[in-house]
Amino acid sequence: MKPLLPALLASLLLLPVSARADDAPQGPGCGLASSAFISQDQGQVVINCVGVTEELGGQLAGVLTYVLQHRLDPQIVIAKLDEIEGAPAAGAPRTLSADQAQALVQGLVGKPSAAIAVVANPDGKDAGDYALAIATKLQIAGWQIEGRQIRRTAPPNLADITGIALVVHDEKSPPEAALQLKRAMAAAKIFLPIISDPSLGKDAELLWIGKRPDFDAKD
Repeated sequence: MKPLLPALLASLLLLPVSARADDAPQGPGCGLASSAFISQDQGQVVINCVGVTEELGGQLAGVLTYVLQHRLDPQIVIAKLDEIEGAPAAGAPRTLSADQAQALVQGLVGKPSAAIAVVANPDGKDAGDYALAIATKLQIAGWQIEGRQIRRTAPPNLADITGIALVVHDEKSPPEAALQLKRAMAAAKIFLPIISDPSLGKDAELLWIGKRPDFDAKD
C-alpha cells in the first residue's frame, strides 16, 4: 500500500491492486475503493487503480495531489486533458500524424525561430524515429537543430524521464522560443512539459525524447 498523500482537507491513496476494490473496472481505470478501506474520520478517500504499472500509479497520485494543492477545477483539468493526444496501443511506436505535423509547423512558421538540441534516449525503441519526425518539422518551420543531428547520448539527469520534455536553464523564466514551441506542440495535441537544467545557457533549449511511457501493467 502506498503512503497517504496529504492535500488540503483530503488525502488520496492510489492502490494498484484490483483485489482491493469491490467494483474494480474491467481494463485500466480508477475508482473509489470499498468503504471498508476508507477511514472517514480522518478525511481520507482511497482510490483504487487497476491495469496500470507501479510507476504510472505513482504519477497518477502526483497528478491528483497537484490538482488538490493548486485548487484546480477537475472539470477544467479533464477538458484540458481531452486536448492531448493519447499514447498509441501497447507495443506500437510513437508517430507524428499528418494533422499533428501540420499543426506543429503552422504554430511555428512565420514566428521567430531558434536553435535547439534534440536528444533521443538510446534505449528507447521508437525514440530515435519519433525525434527525427519532430526535428524534421522544426526545420521546415525554420528552426535549427544543433549539430544538424539527433544526439543519442542520454544526459544523466534526463535518462529516467519518460515521454518528451523541453529543457531550459530556468523553467520559471523560459526563453520566448520555448514558450512558442510549447504552444505549437499543444496545438498538435502533444503535451510538452518544460523543466529546468541550470547547466544550460540562459537561451539554450533541449528537446528530450525519452522512452515511451509504460501504461500497461505486467502480470
